[in-house]
Amino acid sequence: MVEPKISAQAQRKIEIMLTKWTGKLTWDALVTKVELEFAIKTTRQTLCTYVGIATSYKNKKAQLRGASPSLYTKITASDVKLIEQIEHLKAEVEVLKRNNAEQLRMIERMLLNAETIPNLDLYALVKRRPEEIQKTDV
Repeated sequence: MVEPKISAQAQRKIEIMLTKWTGKLTWDALVTKVELEFAIKTTRQTLCTYVGIATSYKNKKAQLRGASPSLYTKITASDVKLIEQIEHLKAEVEVLKRNNAEQLRMIERMLLNAETIPNLDLYALVKRRPEEIQKTDV
């Protein structure tokens, strides 16, 4: 049976889940949690093929090896909810920053490669499109 591809959005959610992970982390536990939370039936081997997920897993595993128990003192249910929300947002920001850096590297690589093409005007590649020009700019 062919495993379904995991969408970019689902990958980001899995990376966020890994960034927030507490407790013992194993591939089996991750596969189970992915299936429960996102209804994605997958395997360890499939998850390993996605660079972002594999990297997040390795980073979290290394962090957990030296991690001490959580120092949070959760007083009320609303405090717990707020802490979880903050952790989720921090994890999402971290994943988005990493994706942004990868995209910037890709753009730089494309521009450097474009410089090697003879008679190619780089300004033509970055000029504003007609649909971007507002009436006040004219």
